[in-house]
Amino acid sequence: MNRRAFLVTGGIALGAGCSGLMGHSKQKTPKPPAECAIDSDATPGTSGWPSASGGSKNTRSVPSADSPRPPLKLDWTFTTGGHAAAPDPVVANGTVYATNYDDEVHAVDAETGEHRWRVTVPVNSRVAVAGNRLFIVSDESLRALDTETGDGVWTTELTAESSSISGRIQATEDTVFIFGRLFLSVFDTKTGERRWRFTTGLQTESTPAISDGVVYVGSDDTYVYALNAKTGQRKWRYKTDGRVSCDIAVAAGTVYAGSEDGHVHALDAKTGKKRWKRRVGNVEIIAVDGGHVYAGGGRGDTSTLHAFTAEEGTACWSSDEDKLGYTDVIAARSDRIYLPVEFFSDGDALGVLSPQTGERVWRDEGSGMKFQGGLAVADGAVYIGGWDDDNVLVVARFVPKN
Repeated sequence: MNRRAFLVTGGIALGAGCSGLMGHSKQKTPKPPAECAIDSDATPGTSGWPSASGGSKNTRSVPSADSPRPPLKLDWTFTTGGHAAAPDPVVANGTVYATNYDDEVHAVDAETGEHRWRVTVPVNSRVAVAGNRLFIVSDESLRALDTETGDGVWTTELTAESSSISGRIQATEDTVFIFGRLFLSVFDTKTGERRWRFTTGLQTESTPAISDGVVYVGSDDTYVYALNAKTGQRKWRYKTDGRVSCDIAVAAGTVYAGSEDGHVHALDAKTGKKRWKRRVGNVEIIAVDGGHVYAGGGRGDTSTLHAFTAEEGTACWSSDEDKLGYTDVIAARSDRIYLPVEFFSDGDALGVLSPQTGERVWRDEGSGMKFQGGLAVADGAVYIGGWDDDNVLVVARFVPKN
């Protein structure tokens, strides 16, 4: 069973993004408007990839020093074991952390691929890293592990949340955020003590974004919420016309959200006031970098990635170059976009697009690696989850050929 099939059938409810929306575009903009020029200084990303969305702001943005230039080559693979789903690697402190979505958490040296430690625990979520702690939902509990050794630091029972954990998890230096049932629950990273809990109108699957002491999160109740990160008190909410199950991104004072009304919404981070709104059809992911917002979704013939200016929402281009793969995985840099592209009959390959035009500039055609899991870009390398040419679940590292 591939990763997407496993997630949809309920093995771990990680969410499918804002799927099921109508419409997509196959048109490309031959020459983007002048205002679509890339600004290499407008990069909200930070070094490392400590959560599945690249960090606590969910921008999936890659700093220049961490961005490997194609062509790329396969450097190493590490077998995670299991058969349920391809790994979603995160990278921090020179280490790659991943699970087999069954009963193991692994730590691997990012440069060499050498195995550092393995912990056997039930896996019910992705992982997130903050400081020297790794956080994971495991068997109706939130666990903190020491990143150096894998030793348990603390465990907190999720009495209110346990029947329905979304699988999304986010962490900052002092706080861990998870969703369960109708609640956004927040815990202290040092002690595991629950700080506060916020109730939404319906179940929520998206990963919260945290910036400047505010938590931004979307819900199936169609709202985007801004909450005080210390108290959980609501600062504002914004109404859309569909579920907001995509991860929200926040950058340069603007919140970006995709909803099942088929639009990307750009909101003032302080007030929640709408700055712009653009229809894109299917949205499963949002990334922000270089003064652009990228919104993508779909599969195969219906996969489309759209680019807009972050400030005004000017349409720059739409691309279905080479039939993009599962576009709920992406990493953006001002001079390249990393994502899966359709290549194998039973899987996708790692690809790179131009952020100026949306055209493909490189695709992995030699490693045999089938890209079906998560993606992280850090330390001048790309780390992806999927199957190797023997159909074994692995984390793989790609580095520049030259």
